[in-house]
Amino acid sequence: MSNKVYLGVGSNLNREQALLFARAKVAQLFTQFKCSSVWRSHAVRAAEPDYYNAVMGGETELTLEQMYEQISRIEASAGKELMFNNGTNFGIKRRLDIDILVYNDLVCNEPCKLPRHDIQDYPFVLCPLCEIDRELEHPLLKIKVGDLWTEMEPRLPDNMMVTKVDFDWQAQAPEWNA
Repeated sequence: MSNKVYLGVGSNLNREQALLFARAKVAQLFTQFKCSSVWRSHAVRAAEPDYYNAVMGGETELTLEQMYEQISRIEASAGKELMFNNGTNFGIKRRLDIDILVYNDLVCNEPCKLPRHDIQDYPFVLCPLCEIDRELEHPLLKIKVGDLWTEMEPRLPDNMMVTKVDFDWQAQAPEWNA
């Protein structure tokens, strides 16, 4: 049975390489793979660098548990590094964050909470999700994500705006294996 799954992918540490790495690994999990553009968003802490975000997914034969396990492995294999930005040492941080946003219309708490609240809470998730599947119905709210974005976008404060990044998805992905 084929399952519709979308993943939120983000990084603010070696972000171009992290997203290239994520796309190379995540694409292998799907039979029909989709990937949004890259969107820049501001970090919550002012001293941190901006994030790069994308939504990836499509159709897969993996169970929810298998998908969760696979993305956990991808995050771990991307590794960690020291984040030092604007004179602030943030210590050792993960290069990559991947979250399952939706798995079909499943609502659950294990192995992760679905649907992910990020969909309706964060423009850096909702905007790229709309880019690849505007007609997707939110499993709890029963509203199309395109309609959610239409309501959210004009009300965004400056610090929550997202900006499309000129990103080369054809560049070589790193061969990390932490």
